Amino acid sequence: MSTVSSVLSSYGTDTSTTTTDSSTELGKEAFLQLLLTQLTYQDPLDPMDDQDFVAELAQFSSLEQLTNINTGIEELNDTVTQEQLFDAVQFIGKEIKASGETIQLEDGEASTIYYTVATDAEEVVANVLDEDGNVVRTVDIGAETAGDYEFVWDGMDSDGNVMDDGVYTVTILTQDADGNASTASTQIQGTVTGVESSDGTYYLRVGDVLVDFTNITEVVDSDSSTTTEDS
Repeated sequence: MSTVSSVLSSYGTDTSTTTTDSSTELGKEAFLQLLLTQLTYQDPLDPMDDQDFVAELAQFSSLEQLTNINTGIEELNDTVTQEQLFDAVQFIGKEIKASGETIQLEDGEASTIYYTVATDAEEVVANVLDEDGNVVRTVDIGAETAGDYEFVWDGMDSDGNVMDDGVYTVTILTQDADGNASTASTQIQGTVTGVESSDGTYYLRVGDVLVDFTNITEVVDSDSSTTTEDS
């Protein structure tokens, strides 16, 4: 085994070696330095085998390519993150619709949830859940034909008590004439007031609700929007 190969095989396992870098990864500069050191101090009467030398050069080439690829990926991620932030900021102050089922209750008034009934339904039921996932209200909407609808919760629980302001979830369940049950797709609507970052993802703030800006389905004219009371 060549000198460099020996060093490579033992690198990171020799705890007696002290470096200024706490990392145990061998970078391309260190690899090249080891290779040059080997060439400098090799025995002239017993030089490195050509095949070993070519193999070590190939290792260095592969290491350099992997390093360049990693650098390129990091730069690409930075660019994508900046573009996401720029795209998200463009929505501030705009009225949007987005896929979601989270609503806000403020001063006893709930934001509107929009839903789509895919096929004619004999029964449509809206369940309102608190932040802990507990059902606080179930509203029997009745039969509806296929189409788009709106639902506005009155802010009360099943006993008629006004619920605390906060963020709630609304799920719309449907059942057709054959007894097939399904969950209707839902959307929320509101004005974007800011942008927040969480775990590398940017979210739009609509009141107290955070919306992934990739879930936006429509930028709407707030003057043309309407709401309906729940049944």
